[in-house]
Amino acid sequence: MAVRFISLRCAMAAWLCLAATVTSAQTIPMSPALQAVIDGAKKEGSLTLSHGANVLGGAEGARVAGAGIKAMFGIDITINYVPGASFGILASRIYTEMQAGQPATTDAYNGTAVEITPYLNRGLFRKIPWTELYPSRITAVIDEADGRALRVTTKLPGILYNKRTAPEFGKAVVMADLLKPEFKGKVITEPYLAGFDVLVAKDVWGYEKIAAFVRDLSQVIGGLADCGAAGRVASGELPALALSCAGVPAHTKTYRDVLGEVVLRDAAMRRYDYIAIPTNAAHPNAAILFGLYISSPEGQQKIMHDLFGGELDLYADTETHRQIAALEKEGFQFTNVTIDWWGSHETISADFGKLTKIIADRAR
Repeated sequence: MAVRFISLRCAMAAWLCLAATVTSAQTIPMSPALQAVIDGAKKEGSLTLSHGANVLGGAEGARVAGAGIKAMFGIDITINYVPGASFGILASRIYTEMQAGQPATTDAYNGTAVEITPYLNRGLFRKIPWTELYPSRITAVIDEADGRALRVTTKLPGILYNKRTAPEFGKAVVMADLLKPEFKGKVITEPYLAGFDVLVAKDVWGYEKIAAFVRDLSQVIGGLADCGAAGRVASGELPALALSCAGVPAHTKTYRDVLGEVVLRDAAMRRYDYIAIPTNAAHPNAAILFGLYISSPEGQQKIMHDLFGGELDLYADTETHRQIAALEKEGFQFTNVTIDWWGSHETISADFGKLTKIIADRAR
């Protein structure tokens, strides 16, 4: 009797597994437009991805995407991942390649409004009907710049700190807390002041106010480190990084037990990462399927949540959505750094250049 029960349970488990696979494969309703993309991707046969190893799960994220695309769209494509340059450098390289009539280094470019906006009028990115391809998931808000930029992640810059060696940073509330005497020498910041570019906007802090703060901060920081310093914070070498580029490492499987993240009330911002398909992409249809998979509930969970640490908050089924909802309930007001927002703040670049010089002078 017990054997029969176990067999029945195993059979039921197998059925549930199969049902889950079928459900996953049918997540996106088929349409003529989507079928055309799938047929195009079959002919292309492969996908080339190039971005930082800490972006979109790096090589592991590419592997997960390959399996997910196969299950969701019924096609088997080879994904070639090559560790790539930073957002700005990579965008410049792709543009140079387009001008030279060469295929893009990556078929799917990942960047922010800062890097994408300058190239929108230069024809670097394709217009993709994302909402038509995935109408049950992708809305007009998520699909920006007339289909040329698809939101895939929400980043929340703040303080990234070691919960074991520097738990006191978990009590910080506002930017001024970084200047407290007990934090002197423990705060590390980036040489390019990640996150401060938004604060320099006239309708956020404004240049004079944030410049005065940075001058004070430059007198108490313990040094400079780049966005990839999460491992150094996790090891205890660096107590805290502020402002962090994103805060997402604290939520990855690798670091969630040791890293903490605090969003500061007077510097709260939602910064979006986008997928954009270069005009000169060699495998544009496969790249579109990559963007669709990342946007799916499974892609948001397996790549963005598990490997990157943050998903798109506009999807109600994500942890990032719940995190922001909780902060807004506490009274947090976020600056939404969209492509439209960045494009409407043309003076940021000049003022931000003066701001980074303050930190550069401190490093000499």
